[in-house]
Amino acid sequence: MTLSDLSSIGSLVSGIAVLVSLIYLAQQTRQNSKHTRALIQQGRASLAMEIPIRFAEDAELTELTIRGDNGDLSLNEIQIRQYMMLRGAVFHNWEDQFHQHRDGLLDGNRFGGTVKLIETQFRHPGPRCAWKTVRASLYGTEFQLFMDEILDRTQIGTNADFSMAWKAGIEEVERLGRNGL
Repeated sequence: MTLSDLSSIGSLVSGIAVLVSLIYLAQQTRQNSKHTRALIQQGRASLAMEIPIRFAEDAELTELTIRGDNGDLSLNEIQIRQYMMLRGAVFHNWEDQFHQHRDGLLDGNRFGGTVKLIETQFRHPGPRCAWKTVRASLYGTEFQLFMDEILDRTQIGTNADFSMAWKAGIEEVERLGRNGL
């Protein structure tokens, strides 16, 4: 075997090693992408649980949010600022999800749920007013356009009466029997 033959064999082995390394790297990249998406979803789920739990534990916070969402003109200066801080936190969350979706880290189905939530919130005068108040001073142009488009297409609607819906639902279950759901 000549030196030239050994060099050719060495080049072949080296090429195979590079190919194996590239396949391994592609697999690791795919795994890292899945891991990143899982972390994002875990963060969204944690936040989705944390907020309702806080509201369930704090009747004053829930009352303030209901009154603010409904555009209660009797809110005092402190209550208005508290409401605006709550709304600002929600808007920042939506902005984060907007950018994650734009960057391909949040799929369309999950982001679609966020869009529906924004539409639902914009049916109330409080969130509409809060957004118009803070939009230009806190958020980038892309997010402003996104939110403004949703605001423009969403009409103010009647507020859901959760207690009436609850009672009607319980009456329905009772009428059908406990296994009727």
